[in-house]
Amino acid sequence: EVSRASRPVTPRALLLPLCQLAVGAVGAAILSATVGGSSALALLAGVAVIAAAQLVFSWRTDLRSHSATAHRMFGRLILGTVLKWLVIGAGLAIAMTQGLSPTYVLGGALLAFLAYLLCLPWLLR
Repeated sequence: EVSRASRPVTPRALLLPLCQLAVGAVGAAILSATVGGSSALALLAGVAVIAAAQLVFSWRTDLRSHSATAHRMFGRLILGTVLKWLVIGAGLAIAMTQGLSPTYVLGGALLAFLAYLLCLPWLLR
């Protein structure tokens, strides 16, 4: 029997972006019923950017083997953080310049961030 010090891969890291997308879909459905479809699409674009950034961060940090040296793990953390913020900056800038309402795009990003704050402790249990 082989004993491992840690799990090689954590597929639970994919649950956080899925949770963010689910909260965004509910928010877009409510917004579509009250305001209109274009604002709901802008909200979904903001949520999708944040969920994609979280997925990039998870890909660089948690979806790789956990049995690595400390400097390698720290490098993954730093690179994952830099890539995450690059995706957020570029994604939000592109979404807001493509004819979508910037208010609703940023509202979607805020909604995804709130889903992150609420879902992360629940997913870490």
